[in-house]
Parts: sequence; C-alpha cells; structure tokens
Amino acid sequence: MPTNLPASLTKDLALTVYNDGFALVQEVRSIPPLSDDHVIYYLDVPQQIESNSVQVKGLVVTELTYEYDLEDRFKLLEKYIGHEIRLVNKKTGDEKAYLLLSVQNGLVLADMQTQEIVLDAEGEIRLPDGPEEVMLKPTLVWRIKEQTGEDTRVTYLTRGLSWDTDYVAQIRENDFDLTGWVTLTNNSGIAYQEAKVKLMAGTVIRAPSLLQKTMLYEQNSMEPERQAFADYYLYTLPEKLTLENRQQKQVQLFAAYQIKSHTLYEVDAYSDHPTVYFTFRNDAANGLGIPLPRGRFKLYKENPKDGSSEFIGEDFIPHTAVGELVRIKSGEAFDITVESDVVAEYKKDGYEFEEVEYVIRNQKDLPVELIINHGTSYGIFDVVESTHNWKRKDDDIQIFVPVPAKSEVKVAFTIRYDRTHDVKVN
Repeated sequence: MPTNLPASLTKDLALTVYNDGFALVQEVRSIPPLSDDHVIYYLDVPQQIESNSVQVKGLVVTELTYEYDLEDRFKLLEKYIGHEIRLVNKKTGDEKAYLLLSVQNGLVLADMQTQEIVLDAEGEIRLPDGPEEVMLKPTLVWRIKEQTGEDTRVTYLTRGLSWDTDYVAQIRENDFDLTGWVTLTNNSGIAYQEAKVKLMAGTVIRAPSLLQKTMLYEQNSMEPERQAFADYYLYTLPEKLTLENRQQKQVQLFAAYQIKSHTLYEVDAYSDHPTVYFTFRNDAANGLGIPLPRGRFKLYKENPKDGSSEFIGEDFIPHTAVGELVRIKSGEAFDITVESDVVAEYKKDGYEFEEVEYVIRNQKDLPVELIINHGTSYGIFDVVESTHNWKRKDDDIQIFVPVPAKSEVKVAFTIRYDRTHDVKVN
C-alpha cells in the first residue's frame, strides 16, 4: 500500500513568481511512516507542474511519474480492467455489478453472477474504490530507495502563476503621490495556503516549451523587502498569502508621497500638437530610490478647485533601476499647437542647406517647456544658425524652447549637410 504525502503535512511553503507566467514552488512536508513497497503518492500538486523540474531532499527517489487520470476518461477506465464496476439503470435506479474486461471498442463486461460476457451494456457507470493506482487528482508517484530526513523538501517549477505591477499616481502641480500594486494570478490548478511569496523582476530566458475571476484586494502598510539577485531583482512580500486557484489578488508593493515631477512637451516635424510626458527621477532624494518593476502607470490629476481627480493618461514603464529618469507618455496637449516647415533649400560651396522654422502657440495660462526633436536626412550635418540653443541626440537635432503663457514663439535654424563623405551605418 503506497504512502500518501498530502498537502495537509506541509510545514512550510514558499513561491517565487516570475513575470513570464511561471513560478518556483518550494515546500517542506513531514514524512509519515513509509510502507514496505517504497512507493509514495506526493499529492496536491498543480496540474501545470513541470515534472522534469522536481528536486527532492529527505528522500532518495529512483523513479518519478506524474499522474493525472481524471482528464482522460479512457485512461481512467483502463485502470479498472480486471476490477468490479457497477452500471445503474437511469430509469429504474437498479444497479448491477460487472467485471470490466476491456475498454478498447466499447465496454466488454462479465456478469458477476452468471459470468456471461456482456457487450454494449447501457447505464450510468459507477467506479467504486478500486485499484490503488487510480489517481483522482494530480499526483507525483515516487519509488524511493531510502529516507534521509524527517521532512522532505520538494522544489519544482509550475506554469500558471504570474504577477504584474500597476502604478497609480495622484498628480498635483509640482509633485505627486505614488502607489505600486502587485497583481498575483493563479491558474496553476491548485490553491497555495499561507505561502511566503517572492516576486522576481527581470527577464529570465527559458527553453521553448514542448507543451503549452475572482479579484481580491489586500492593502499592506508594510513594504516588501528588496534584494538584488544575480542580474534580476527579488521582492519579498512581508506577510504570507493564501492564493486560491483561478484567483487574482492585489497586494500593495509600496507607497511614496510628494515626489517631485516635471511635465515636458515634445514635438517633431510631423506634430500638430506636442506629446505630453510626465517625468520624475527615481532616486532617494526624490522620495523613491527603489527598483521599479515593469508595469502599467496610471495618471490622475487633482483639480485644485474642488479636490476631485480626473484620469489623464496611462503608459507602460520598463524595469527601471534606481537613479533613472521615468517618462510617462500621457497624450497630446490640446491647447498648444505647432507648425513646422522647411522654408528654403539650396547649395553653396559644396554643401547643402535647409532652413527650418517651427511656430509654437501656447494658449495655456501657464508657461511650458517644449522640446523639438527634428530628424535629419542622410549625410554629415551641422547647425550653422539657430535662434535657440541645440544639441545632437541620436544623430538628430534637439532644441529646448521655453514658451510663455498665452504667447507664440518662432524657432528657426539652418542645417548644413556634407554629402561628400560616406557615413558608416551600423
């Protein structure tokens, strides 16, 4: 008789959940007295377990099989060949016992009383407590050589667990408050009770696979522990969680207040209105200074007249290290217009020249800082005249333009191209 090792014997459970839809499960279970056949049924494992990832300590395992028979009616019936089953007449409720002989081309039965062979029998099939090898839920079947500890520590990977990050920013004129939320999703096939949870941020390469709601909210004033781990970042949630199967649960990752921010407006030669960017520096001096996992970033603007909030945009940020500038694209500025044109083109002294003009009109009640990102064409270039300071950025021209409230600003510059030299393109 095999030894059952169910989840009720669990002493410790830990999950490390990755962004890409899988998790590392580590659990410690007490080992009960073992049977003489050296077979263990390790019960209550996820349907999406990667059985080739299983590691076991405390037991020396010589053979491992993953069983999950309920997904396959034919396979389940095969387990009962040579055993008694019962057929129930759906109209009368009468029940009769048979010996199951074959399931290949329909049921082949033997009447338990007359020993007659019965084909194509009709009725509801009922399977009594039968052969020990029938698995009614996902099970790891181990053959063991010996026991080396009082407990067994089992580690494995499973698909169906993932996490995402959402950021909610409440913006004022010069600063904002920020809350980070983690959404944990469990579609692995089982529940995880009172688990220690870690979140791995970063891209972990995996070999291609050959296979392939309820929403709860929990606010926690305690922030997770953060740790640099190899080339990734590991967040440990401060309290144990219970995560049911087919459930999402949100947990607060952090909260920060009065973070200094800046709004930028950017245009190029094709813009009618500038693109609005909400920016801030991720450092301790600015009230942050923690690695920010990739995720959705929602912006809400506070109305100073009545204290209400309005949604003004959403963007996606990548994994952002400490010290980096965060840029959130929130939309286009309705009350700032841009016109641009190449007003002249000519050749002189072996060079080609373009004269470019931008006209910016700001109808807002506040001044803005606008950035022109002007793309250049083929060739070595220089700006020989400009009404405003400029710099090179990615082989293009970038100009910072302050625009007062309720005013118009003209930006003019001349580009000189040298077409006589080849330009190396990587």
